[in-house]
Amino acid sequence: MQDFQQDKDTAAREIKRMIFDVQSFISAVFKFKEPLGPGTNSELKLRIVEVKGGEAWQFTRASESENLQRGEAMKKLSEIIHGVPLSEAHVMTADRDLHCRVTKKGRVLLSRSKSNLNRDPVASRAHNREKDYPLTRFDSAKLLVVIGLADTQGDVKPTMRAKYRQVNEFLRIIDATLDDLKLEAIKPIELFDVGCGKSYLSFSAKAYLEATRGVEIKLTGIGRSEKIIQSCRRMTGSFGWDDSVAKFIASDIAAFKPAAEPDIVMSLHACDTATDEAMAFGVEHSARAILCAPCCQHELQSQLGTTGRNRAVLRNGILRERLADILTDAFRAQILRVMGYRAYVVEFIEPEATARNIMIRAVRASRAGSETAIAEYLDLRDEWVCTPYLANRLSGICPELI
Repeated sequence: MQDFQQDKDTAAREIKRMIFDVQSFISAVFKFKEPLGPGTNSELKLRIVEVKGGEAWQFTRASESENLQRGEAMKKLSEIIHGVPLSEAHVMTADRDLHCRVTKKGRVLLSRSKSNLNRDPVASRAHNREKDYPLTRFDSAKLLVVIGLADTQGDVKPTMRAKYRQVNEFLRIIDATLDDLKLEAIKPIELFDVGCGKSYLSFSAKAYLEATRGVEIKLTGIGRSEKIIQSCRRMTGSFGWDDSVAKFIASDIAAFKPAAEPDIVMSLHACDTATDEAMAFGVEHSARAILCAPCCQHELQSQLGTTGRNRAVLRNGILRERLADILTDAFRAQILRVMGYRAYVVEFIEPEATARNIMIRAVRASRAGSETAIAEYLDLRDEWVCTPYLANRLSGICPELI
């Protein structure tokens, strides 16, 4: 057996030759003895995908994927396999496999085998093209650069990939909501982003819906930070939009009075009770649909205490916190049902992308005050001996909530 470092270098060269043979390479999986970085696991998957301009090598760690051209990919792979202790690797090409395993003592064991399968690298790449994201269905390059999701070359920034996926999945739900409500008959559609923050979703929704569905979107963003709202206003100028089609207002949500009745009210990760304010805004102004992905939720937790018949759960801080999150969203959905909406609680994106992956999707269906909906709400409230923020917020128009 040769010296370990020599064996490692020999194995690394053979692995890289196989991976960067564009005519035959299929895929590779690497397992390392430690994580590849903060928030990632110890496994790396590698394959070739078809992108504009040819092929790219796609590196996937956990739920994060990155497509690199040949030179950049070779450099990155070298840095990884020489910088992190390797446990094992499996490289698959059109006609053979290579298995590499590093023992606890540092010995590098290689095994090679011919494939008996009929593997077609080109067909494999065509089958594994990048996911069909809504933001790839039209020319979104300028949009992504202006709102800060992409760099000046139009590539999604590594630090913004999670946000990029969140916005895309939210757009799918907005798209489906327009189908449900048949909102194309409404000209224009009034879209409100409540607690808009930097407005990644606001700008993306308007650009996407107008480009792909041919509808006119009148966008209103509401947020508390004057500084951030000023930034949003500057961005509207980059698209040639004036206040008649896209306006951003610095205001307390509860105090804001819209000039037009909203068709869709949306909110992406508005913190704590800001999500409740967004829902209350939609209910009070008779929105046809309310789409909210909550963020941190603390308000209800202080009401739960640590005593009572559920004290076996409540005395544990982490369990009380998670229970409060679940109860908060259960209360929110049920209150929307009381107010005449069909409400659903769903995962709008995979948990690996964000722990805050719950969405409450509500579509106005009937008059408020269903006896069944109220009875279910009261059962929930009395069981946990607490009154959620949204109930107090809407008690003026529905006293039964308190």
